[in-house]
Amino acid sequence: MNKIVKRGTIALALISALSFSLAGCSSNDSTKTTSAKEKTVAASSSTKQDVQKSTPDNQYLVIEPGSKLGPDGKLHDAFINGDIKLTVGKPVTLHFLNYDGGTHTYTSGDLGLNVQIKGSTKKGEPAETTFTFTPNKTGDFTWLCADKCDGGNGQWAMAQQGYMQGKITVLPATNKVQYVSMVMNAGYKLGSDGKLHDAATGGDMTLKAEVPVELTVYNFDGGSHTVTNKDLGLNLEVTPSKKDGSPSVSTIQFTPSKAGKYMWNCMKPCDGENKDWSMAQPGYMMGNFTVVK
Repeated sequence: MNKIVKRGTIALALISALSFSLAGCSSNDSTKTTSAKEKTVAASSSTKQDVQKSTPDNQYLVIEPGSKLGPDGKLHDAFINGDIKLTVGKPVTLHFLNYDGGTHTYTSGDLGLNVQIKGSTKKGEPAETTFTFTPNKTGDFTWLCADKCDGGNGQWAMAQQGYMQGKITVLPATNKVQYVSMVMNAGYKLGSDGKLHDAATGGDMTLKAEVPVELTVYNFDGGSHTVTNKDLGLNLEVTPSKKDGSPSVSTIQFTPSKAGKYMWNCMKPCDGENKDWSMAQPGYMMGNFTVVK
């Protein structure tokens, strides 16, 4: 698997310098007027008390080795749903679910991020790393992985948008939408029976009541699925992947009206020769939306 490289303050400083030439650098332009800077400080101060009282939003990011097809016709390491949308001044907990045996980072100098992501210790079992922070400015900011990766592909994925590099969009405080996503794979996640099963990684998630949700599902499976819960009025039809390594993307919006735990299911037969095992197992082709106030 991928080699672990040393990293630290020097690495983050170099990445911060690099990011000035990438998307988001304009947010830190030293030519800004004094009034613009004062406005930023005032905005941060005015939201300080709200941030302290606010329950963090949640984002679920899935890392898979050698899974995503590149334009070179090869399969590459990737943060499958690594491009995320956040809200300025609002704390968010990032949940990294890493199927790769190697470590990675989620690094953005402009946002002060350098999350160290631990590697999986067993095939089919993702290692989870969580990190909570509060974005303090709006804009589009580049993130990248600072650990060498992508197997024998010459670290191609590390310099490619949508693979081991991507974009964080920080929206104005007026944004009221929760943006979340999950990743579906066929025969990918290890079960208690020792077999690999169909699964929606990131399918167990925490949402906020009375706040609109935009759910996106990335599906690597050649079969179709659903994300269904009648109490939430939710029935997303997840379209099949048309090519190995190229996930389909399906999106739906809904609003949880009250707090509680809502179990969702896939209503279409799946899991190959495993007789639909994953359809009755939390964390596979069923899961829970935990809705909090």
